[in-house]
Amino acid sequence: MIITIGRQHGSNGYLVAQRLADKLSIPCYSKEIIERTARDSHFSADVIRSYDEKHVSSIFVSGSHLFGSGGSYQLDRQIAEAQFEAIRNLADEGDAVFIGRCADYVLRKRSDLVRVFITADLPSRIRALMEHGDVTEEQAKKSIKDEDKNRASYYRYYTDQTWGDANCYDLCLNKGRVGVDGAVQTIQSYLKALKYC
Repeated sequence: MIITIGRQHGSNGYLVAQRLADKLSIPCYSKEIIERTARDSHFSADVIRSYDEKHVSSIFVSGSHLFGSGGSYQLDRQIAEAQFEAIRNLADEGDAVFIGRCADYVLRKRSDLVRVFITADLPSRIRALMEHGDVTEEQAKKSIKDEDKNRASYYRYYTDQTWGDANCYDLCLNKGRVGVDGAVQTIQSYLKALKYC
């Protein structure tokens, strides 16, 4: 069983994924994907982190398509492909939870895949970021806007689908309504209905 978790910034999707993995006694992969990519490719972890789920500039994309090669475009693409290969390899090792990085799309051909998207209302996302880090309300709002824009752009570019669109997922949850534990329980109930648990 492979579970992918897409999440809005500040929705506590990372925490939901970790707690779910703990309950199911399976690994949870997020930053570990970066380490695995660095191990299996010629890119350093620092370089991979600098491009991780980042917005692909339309300047580089259009320039690359027009002129055949754009250094930043090619590096973006090479790093993403190396990450996707690491995701496939980790999934082949056994049951796991994957956070972000287009894992739902990368692993779409697997019959044991369950794709989840976590959302929350803006006030609770702002609160979560303010509680988690030393940021003001305005900084939290800007962080949410920027990070969600990056994730949406990254997802659109590599999947040609809309990030957060319910048609791309098996289950969409508003964590703001049910809390982290409620989200974990809801996902577990869904897995039971699918006969995975």
